Amino acid sequence: MHRDSVGSVQDIEPGAVNWMTAGRGIAHSERTPPELHSVRRRAHGLQLWAGMPKALEDAEPSFTHTDGSAIPEERSGEAQVRVLVGRAWGMESPVRPVSETLYADLSLPAGGRIDIPPLAAERALYAVEGSYGLEGTPMEPYAMAVLPAGDTVRVEAETPARIMLIGGEPLDGPRFMWWNFVSSRRERITDAASEWSAHQTPRIAGEKDWVPLPGSPPL
Repeated sequence: MHRDSVGSVQDIEPGAVNWMTAGRGIAHSERTPPELHSVRRRAHGLQLWAGMPKALEDAEPSFTHTDGSAIPEERSGEAQVRVLVGRAWGMESPVRPVSETLYADLSLPAGGRIDIPPLAAERALYAVEGSYGLEGTPMEPYAMAVLPAGDTVRVEAETPARIMLIGGEPLDGPRFMWWNFVSSRRERITDAASEWSAHQTPRIAGEKDWVPLPGSPPL
């Protein structure tokens, strides 16, 4: 169950996309729903962080939920493709990021293949299940493979595989990241850490727990 300081209360559901934009600052919690407290279960998901353009770093925070049934899905050759964010293979996701973003879920049977065109300026593959070959090079699960810019590459599954394709336009400069804080300005991270320690950051309605900083940000 996702809750945040802009008032969102939303289950995290299989196949759905929860898109939270931090902007100038947001706090959130993720709790086991009461009906699952006594249920033996496993959770398996991906959380991706997408850097915002400098001009929008201090924008208002927001949260949107897109149900799994709204995510476009089609077969492309031997692959089942779901376009979670962005545009690919003639499909467009209803999720609206603030910059050009690509996020697709590719499922392949053993021996299946798919050619991945240059759908974005920057692209990478990350397998969450099964092994595959990338232009003939064996790739194992849980390893990030950055693809050459502008090239069409062939992916062949050695076993049934589920591979995430992520990417988008390059960031407009470097970013600093420490704990849960990200900014193009180092001093903004130091300020955010001080605000957090002083309990001057947004609060989540109904949440009483507070997570202290894991130390001090590096100078």
